[in-house]
This record gives sequence, structure tokens and C-alpha cells, in this order.
Amino acid sequence: MNKKLFLILAGLACLMLMAAGCTGTSDKTPATPAVEAKSWSGIWSTTWTSADHATLVQGDDITFTQTGSSVTGAYINPEYNFTGSITGTVDGATLTGIWSETENGIPGTSGTIEFVMSADKNSFNGTWEHENDANKTTYLWNGVRK
Repeated sequence: MNKKLFLILAGLACLMLMAAGCTGTSDKTPATPAVEAKSWSGIWSTTWTSADHATLVQGDDITFTQTGSSVTGAYINPEYNFTGSITGTVDGATLTGIWSETENGIPGTSGTIEFVMSADKNSFNGTWEHENDANKTTYLWNGVRK
């Protein structure tokens, strides 16, 4: 009888040890959630450096569409009868790419852009350059989400 009781108690002790091992806490650190992507999609009211290269003036509304890290944008300037497009790539809060304009249906000028979105995702500060500018003069191009 003593032997049977000992075996039963030993078996119960083993079961309890196994159960305790299954319910122990994990030493693994929980996964850090991914940083939320800053979407450029939407309509943005813009300002840019004027012809005097010093004054910010009202620009055109840009409509951006973001898919993954790729961004496309379009704008129309009815006053001077040209349309513009932007293609670029997002890395964090920064959009870099190319702008190009067509006047009266004829391809015109183009250049580079770099826009940095604000932390609240409702505005950006940026710069643009003409591709044909040997001096690589940088102009301002800023926007506010509509």
C-alpha cells in the first residue's frame, strides 16, 4: 500500500510540475507595434517661392495618392494654363521625387522635390529645384492638408 501511495503521489507531483512549466511566464519581450505610415493621400493647398525667388505666394492645390511608399500627385494652374505632376517615394516623413509640368499640352519643365510632413500629418515644408538650373537653386514649396 505504501508503494502504491508513493507512486500515485510521485505521479501527481510530476503532473503538477509539468503543468507549472506550461503556465510559466515568457521571457520574450512583446513585439513593438509598427510605426504608423504617414499617408500623403489627399488634397493639399500649397504655397511656393515666387518669381522674385524670395516671396511665398499661393500655389495650386495638389491631389496626392499614396500606395505603399509610392506617391503620385497632380495639380492644375488655370491662370497660366499648365498642369503638373509629381512622382516620388516616401521614406518616413519625407517625400522625394520629380515634378514636371505641361503647358498647353506640350511637355515643359521639370525638376526635383523634397517634402517633409509635419508630425500631425496636416502640413508639409519642402523644396524644389529646376532640372536645368546649373546653380541648383532651391525654392520653397509648402502645403496644408485641406
